[in-house]
Amino acid sequence: MSHPFFRQVQSKKVSDFILEQLEEAIILKEFLSNEQLPSERELAAAFNCSRLALREALSTLETQGLIEKRLGAKGGTFVLPVTQRSNTRTKEDIESSWQDLLEIFEYRLMVEPEAARLAADRILPRDLQQLEQLLHQSQSESIMREEFRSIDVKFHLLIGAASQNAYIANAIRKIRTSINPALDLMPYSDEVKLNTINHHKQLVEAFIKKDSRLAKETMYAHISGTSLAIAKRISQQNHL
Repeated sequence: MSHPFFRQVQSKKVSDFILEQLEEAIILKEFLSNEQLPSERELAAAFNCSRLALREALSTLETQGLIEKRLGAKGGTFVLPVTQRSNTRTKEDIESSWQDLLEIFEYRLMVEPEAARLAADRILPRDLQQLEQLLHQSQSESIMREEFRSIDVKFHLLIGAASQNAYIANAIRKIRTSINPALDLMPYSDEVKLNTINHHKQLVEAFIKKDSRLAKETMYAHISGTSLAIAKRISQQNHL
């Protein structure tokens, strides 16, 4: 007889743990498109696992279209653009994840503004310096889409860490892992780039002033606009 408070035990293989971490790192752009992953020997040592378990995880990532193995003198395992997988999603895939995305957007609107409020009070000088460096990097005229998106993710994750609340920081990481594939479907233009930079500037200014109210309001405005844009984009695809 099932019980409403209990979940059935499910065995989890070592390769599943490796898969989750590598998939998350790729989705969060900690490994960029066309970047080579460390060697199997290095990855096995990092995860403290067998080559067999690692290869099983890599095989799944390859099936998912997140990595590919290249032969030759400059061969190895390379990351593929996440957008390549996102753009192959069917209407049914979008419909099945639609409600989940709406709930994640609602959750994000509660978590990230609060993270910004706490960060304004608690941010360390080194974290503030890192935010300023990321902001500077994002303003380069030659910056490409993937690098800009990677900087954006780092910026938000760093604010989560600056809140000095491990639960909030972890929540933001999980949120970004869930919504990044949707963000990768969004158009990239000078207008989008400028809008993001302006909001990030305002957040940095709020942290410098230690203005927790301004930080919270700015973050809310920033991510609510993004959420609405994503919702509109996916809704349009949903009705194709």
